Amino acid sequence: MRNPPDQPSQTTRRTVSFMTAIGLTCLVGWWVQSVRARGGLTLPYVRPDVIVINFLCMLPLAILVSEWIFRVLKQRSFHLFLILQSVFIVGTGGIVVLALTGDQTSVTLSDYDAWESFVLRPALAFWIMASALLAIGNLSRSAVTAQTSRPGTLVWLLVWTTALVVPAFYTQSRVDEMVTRINDYLGSGRMGDARQLTREVCVLSPWEKIGGNPAGDVARDLDRDCFGIEQSLALMKRRPVHSEEYTYHEARLLTMLGQRAAAIRLLEPWTGKNSTSPLTYQLLGNIFQQQESWADSERQYRQALKAWQKLPHSEQQQEGIVTALKGMAFSERKRGNYAEAEAAYLSALSLAPTADQHFLLAQFYEDTQQTGKARDHAHQAMALDASRYDSSGKKLIASLQQQHFGCLNVWRQGSP
Repeated sequence: MRNPPDQPSQTTRRTVSFMTAIGLTCLVGWWVQSVRARGGLTLPYVRPDVIVINFLCMLPLAILVSEWIFRVLKQRSFHLFLILQSVFIVGTGGIVVLALTGDQTSVTLSDYDAWESFVLRPALAFWIMASALLAIGNLSRSAVTAQTSRPGTLVWLLVWTTALVVPAFYTQSRVDEMVTRINDYLGSGRMGDARQLTREVCVLSPWEKIGGNPAGDVARDLDRDCFGIEQSLALMKRRPVHSEEYTYHEARLLTMLGQRAAAIRLLEPWTGKNSTSPLTYQLLGNIFQQQESWADSERQYRQALKAWQKLPHSEQQQEGIVTALKGMAFSERKRGNYAEAEAAYLSALSLAPTADQHFLLAQFYEDTQQTGKARDHAHQAMALDASRYDSSGKKLIASLQQQHFGCLNVWRQGSP
């Protein structure tokens, strides 16, 4: 039996459609990323990976709908076809104009009903994709005729599931990761970073809870806290004092807001002197750590260690040395210098044999697949502070038993 005469042209047309749609998706994703890099909040997708997933998953449905429009609507009612096509193209133009001219700054939650984004994400993706495919169909010489095979019910069900369910699950998985990071940011005082991520969570999943509280409430609390920090900074700038201590406090507030580059500019002129405070170096080490500049972070923490060691022995000095050693160890660990990281962790443990230090070493040994040492330090952390580390210690040991190459040693030694 001979194939329909339009089959090759249909395959070519779908290939062109796929390539054009993928190119359009990459372009929109790049634009979203550029807005986010400037501190903006591009609604309703927020992140480039979310918009890419939504657009690509919507592509099969948009192709089937556009082919139906050409195959059925154009053949039976050409005037209605023209009207529908005009609506799609004009609507897409309006979307583009609003996207390029609208306010892209990070707004407070009350300025935008985040629940609308749940519907807008698939709706906008379908509208833009369908408009692009209709435009391609008009430019293509081959029209989709009635001889084209019609998709069955199972195909339609599959494309609808791909278009709506897959992006929803992906978005929720990204939100779960963001909530974990928000809790880490709040624990380390990174209010500005936590505020930005919380705003994104409010748009992507407005029903989410952070630390047991609704994301919207957390966003408003962070807006209020960051506003207080901004007011303190404004007051400090109106009454400047040229001293390292004053500069340190100003840089610390900037760091809390996530303005790390400005904080570095303030602190750098005070470094390199014999009288430089170890706190200045520690703050710089922390900032570079947040920027994932591991070599710079290690260098600043090493300078902090030297500055602490010059000071008379005291409880504060010992705490400062431990903090500097932990900062050096973390940076070396991230750089893959495991021997140097282990030495720094062990030095910190010798000065402060606490549950925290033991658990840090347990995590380090877990990462480096030294299962016996990881298990020993996890047990010591659990013994020293069961209320804090009993649950997390058991999880770490279970991870060792299930995943690592040295798990036989863990099983052989049994449970505590």
